Amino acid sequence: MRQRPGRPRTVHTATGHKAHSSLTPVRRVFDAAQVQDGVRRVLTESYLIGGVGEVSCPAGEDVVAGRIFECRVDIAGEKAKVTITVRDAAGGYEVSQPEP
Repeated sequence: MRQRPGRPRTVHTATGHKAHSSLTPVRRVFDAAQVQDGVRRVLTESYLIGGVGEVSCPAGEDVVAGRIFECRVDIAGEKAKVTITVRDAAGGYEVSQPEP
């Protein structure tokens, strides 16, 4: 399908956000809901932590290798935080053990 000149083509990035094709780099950000689901899965399946409740991660965090941000977690009624470390530009990240 041919595109008309001057109209940007819309593509979906791996993070679920729309971006327009151009010569300028596109800012990629994490989808907070997807990160929250990933954090919950790591805590319950990898760290084998029971009672994981609400997970809250900030919106608009850049997908940039080395970036670090925190998510808040409710574990059995206690508030905790986990640190998210972005591993690569593809959006891979690590989740730390929870801390008070």
